[in-house]
Amino acid sequence: MPANLTPQYFEAEKAFRSARTIEEKIEALEGMLSVMPKHKGTDHLRAELTAKIARFKEELERAPGGARRHGGYHVRREGAGQIALVGLTNSGKSALVASLTGVSLRIADFPYVTREPSPAMMRYENVQIQLVDMPAVEYAEARAWLSSVLRSADLLLVTIDIGPDTLGRFKSTINALRQLRIAIAGDPEPYTGILTAWKKCLVAATKHDLPNAGEKYRELWEAYGRWLTMIPVSVVSQTNLDVLKAALYKALGVIRVYTKPPGQQASLANPTILPVGSRVIDVAAAVHKDFVARVRFAQVWGSAKFPGQKVSKDYVLQEGDIVELHV
Repeated sequence: MPANLTPQYFEAEKAFRSARTIEEKIEALEGMLSVMPKHKGTDHLRAELTAKIARFKEELERAPGGARRHGGYHVRREGAGQIALVGLTNSGKSALVASLTGVSLRIADFPYVTREPSPAMMRYENVQIQLVDMPAVEYAEARAWLSSVLRSADLLLVTIDIGPDTLGRFKSTINALRQLRIAIAGDPEPYTGILTAWKKCLVAATKHDLPNAGEKYRELWEAYGRWLTMIPVSVVSQTNLDVLKAALYKALGVIRVYTKPPGQQASLANPTILPVGSRVIDVAAAVHKDFVARVRFAQVWGSAKFPGQKVSKDYVLQEGDIVELHV
């Protein structure tokens, strides 16, 4: 089946060939994927581009966390996923990260306090998730590298403070992302330019403790809530912070799986984190690369029809499954 690639794809491919840095190459490859038609004729090419992106990201992962690279920054991914916070200045990003992680960050009422990525780990039940406090999306001095860090994140958490002109500030945030060639999945008016990274996101409506916050939040939800997941929060009153943690974990698109040796109990303290849709063979690869060829079958407790059911290597696992591998 022919691929029937579009002119936008070939323009993105040209950008890839002229890219000089790893970040620029990743950006161009993601742009190629975003404009590529989705059908069987492009399956092989899509897999090839995805593999290239993974290899380039692995190169970045070998760099020291937070170190400058090519005039920008790269944040080493840790935990179950990396979530970058996005918002205008004084939208409550730093206060939210500090409250969710317990890490002390510089917080002030004047603009542009955060000027570089600040990663911190958030605990959700028995899982660690990395939050990255980012400079304000309109901060001019960060524009040269801000896009690459946001594109590399698994999820964006958009913060919008509930107050005067909430709708206007939210639109300004979305427009600032579009200028970085980043579009939010679910936006009713998505950006259609080339080299666009389509990112999953949640929206945290901050400062919900302020007067008239409920009314302002309803206005925001009526405009965008049907397309985007929104959660009103307050670090002052601790409103909905646990709800936000659970929503962030779910939005990452991962599951927790527990392994156990034959005849022993599973340790529920340290789950294996895998993408939704992972199979038994993926657990084997996570345990040890040699297991991929050696594993014959597994027993599963949780999503199986009965406890300890014998399943094949292609059995699709669910959240909380316990897996006993047999080689």
